[in-house]
Amino acid sequence: MVQQLFQKISWKSACVIILLSLMVATHLGIVFSILRDDRPVIWPLHNDTIHRRGRGVDFYAVYHAGVNLRGGMDPYASNPDGITPYFYPFRYLPIVATVAQAFTLLSPQTAYFAWILLLEGILALLLVVLWKNIADLGVRLVTTGVLLINSAYFLELYMGQFTFASITLGVLALLLPGGPILFTGAVLLKPILLVALPAFVRERRYWAHGTWAILCCILLSVPYFMRHPEQWQVFFDKNLRIYGAPHSAGNYGFVYLLQLLVEDGDSTAVLQHWGKVVGAFRVLTLAATALLVFHSKRRAVPVAVSALILAHFLTYKHVWEHHMSGVCVLGALLMTVPDRHRLTSAAVLFSLVLLALPTPFALFDVAKDPRVWDPSLQWPRYNSYVLVLSKVVPTLILFLATVADLCSSGLMSPFEAIRSALTKTSSTEPSE
Repeated sequence: MVQQLFQKISWKSACVIILLSLMVATHLGIVFSILRDDRPVIWPLHNDTIHRRGRGVDFYAVYHAGVNLRGGMDPYASNPDGITPYFYPFRYLPIVATVAQAFTLLSPQTAYFAWILLLEGILALLLVVLWKNIADLGVRLVTTGVLLINSAYFLELYMGQFTFASITLGVLALLLPGGPILFTGAVLLKPILLVALPAFVRERRYWAHGTWAILCCILLSVPYFMRHPEQWQVFFDKNLRIYGAPHSAGNYGFVYLLQLLVEDGDSTAVLQHWGKVVGAFRVLTLAATALLVFHSKRRAVPVAVSALILAHFLTYKHVWEHHMSGVCVLGALLMTVPDRHRLTSAAVLFSLVLLALPTPFALFDVAKDPRVWDPSLQWPRYNSYVLVLSKVVPTLILFLATVADLCSSGLMSPFEAIRSALTKTSSTEPSE
């Protein structure tokens, strides 16, 4: 029977199985190292593994918030709780702290392990769904490889972050039944997904996604913050207040790149008002992208959603390396869209590969001294440019690819766009 089974498998299928097996084995080996080793195999590659507080630090921020909430305390407070080993300040919606109370029934280390298993499960589901929705076998393999052997994703696991989970849930909401629930969960985990709402206006089948997300955000946050206005101020300051990008060897944002250029250009007048400049740039870019999405004749929701979230990352002050794990998911989503220009698809695939690769950080940070908070202060200035460009360039390519895709079929007048939003015409996205 086994012999008959092997006879039915073609050489092409055998090669695919071998490649997938190698990628999965490599992935699991790195994950095992992250969970087991104090300095896992990825440790020399990232600013945030060497120069920050330790493994699971971002997850422990949520764990600490859950501990505080169980004790009737402020989840945004940074008080030592005697349980959480170390943590960064909590900055998410209060509902996240409420749900995190379930994790506090476990020890911090066990809870972190459970979160990693949950992330791995989300990744597995994403890979299965993408494999089904990407038509070309070669593209399937490259996309799968990018997501399985992804430097930013491994950093996400090490830190216990939430970006990958949030964006992946938002992507799966477009490709699976139960979309409104998945999208609402994505928004509650990280409200940045709210920038995708303009993509749903033109598609009546997605109105429930936006409606449920907005209602749940309001009902689960506004009453709480009204009872605790001081906590709302903390949340606002950490997430919504506009100012310049912080200097860090772990910042890979386009805004940070612009700030480096302005600083080196001795543009004192611009630097004095840099917060306002960044705010105006952000508002204008997001508004222009939303208008393009609304007026585009190209009815492909995955492209529109990707464009809006990428616009967020290009205009946000805090774009850390682990955020690239979510950007990669957006690039993978774009590979599911049919009827796209080959050059655009090639550009997206090229960007995905660049995003998955480690940055040159390990080459620049020769000392790798954990006692140093920002090693880039000791480097030649051009090192900072090379480092940030390694992620800004592929992110910018992805964004421009979505803009080109949205413009490919032309634009509608405002009246035509409104009429289109009220029709039930199906989009060109892959079927569920």
